[in-house]
Amino acid sequence: MQKYYQPTKIHFGLESLNLLPEIVSRYGKKIFLVTTPDEPLQPIYTKVKDLLKENDISCIHFDKVVPNPTSEMIEDGFSLLNEAQCDVIVALGGGSSIDTAKILSLTYGKDNIEWDYLFTNFDSPYVDYPTYNTQMLPLITIPTTSGTGSQVTQAAVVSRGKDKLTVYHPDCFAKECILDPDLVKTLPLRMSMATGFDAFTHAFESYLNVHHSVYSRFDSINALKLIVEHLPKLHDDLSDLEHRKAMSLADTLAGKALANSGADVPHPLSEIIGGITHMTHGCALACVFVPFLEVMGEKHKKDFDELAHILDPNLEETADGSKQLAQIVRQFMASIEMDITLSSMGVTKEDFDLICQSPVLHHLPFATYEECLAILNKAYA
Repeated sequence: MQKYYQPTKIHFGLESLNLLPEIVSRYGKKIFLVTTPDEPLQPIYTKVKDLLKENDISCIHFDKVVPNPTSEMIEDGFSLLNEAQCDVIVALGGGSSIDTAKILSLTYGKDNIEWDYLFTNFDSPYVDYPTYNTQMLPLITIPTTSGTGSQVTQAAVVSRGKDKLTVYHPDCFAKECILDPDLVKTLPLRMSMATGFDAFTHAFESYLNVHHSVYSRFDSINALKLIVEHLPKLHDDLSDLEHRKAMSLADTLAGKALANSGADVPHPLSEIIGGITHMTHGCALACVFVPFLEVMGEKHKKDFDELAHILDPNLEETADGSKQLAQIVRQFMASIEMDITLSSMGVTKEDFDLICQSPVLHHLPFATYEECLAILNKAYA
């Protein structure tokens, strides 16, 4: 039996940010705003706070989020939130801000964050876990990137030491989400391409996962078509709002597919790489993606054939797409300047050895230990 679940109400379109006071008012009059301290986003933060002030909504701003959010940073936000006694959390930013806000929402009112309990007991995207905390706060997400999909998933990724771990819980789904393409127009080239490629992998990997459904595959296919059409064009003209709008839509479609189907080998490998090297998620994925296609071609022959024809509609109907998929994806990645390797990204031999020694490689359901090592060695070459 298949299932598909997406409880987040999505508000989509240019200037939809202006709906924030109306949305917030459904939950209370005091919000906890979660962001990074990034200077380029300060005008957006100011606009949000002005919108709230004009509507008599008070705001406590936690702006300490870091890339690959750490448990220590989240605990700082946890202390401030419990002291402030807010009604609703608003996450404004990329995946790091949204994932941080998910943990804060899930744990609000607790005496402390029970990290070991969360990571041990909420470790599967496929389980309908019971409510963890009756005091938890509603969450509203406002992404300023088009790639992580976190605004519509139940997953929160947290860095703890050299490990990147994920908490999955249905209560981590946002109540509502605002997708305003105008908010991503200042995102620089490298980050636009890296987050866009992240969305590509969400759509691609969720298509492969054994937990896919006909509904999730609709999302995957439509996201892939939008991304391969619009991301290279966005690379050539970052100011084009039509391409930004298409990528915002694709990101959310891919996030919905990921929330329901799950990922495949590239994602856990990228989490290991990111935990050790602190490389951005999209870049870590780019390093392993073509090697993944080359190593796993026989195992996914039928799906790779289908995906090749989805990505390249000019491919002859009778052609064996599985043999051409790696080259199709390689060309796409070159068009967005994401054709990179671990060595070109500055990963040292010492760090590479640590990556290959990760115990996680022995326990992945998608690939054998030997297949993981083969992918990593190709990614480093």
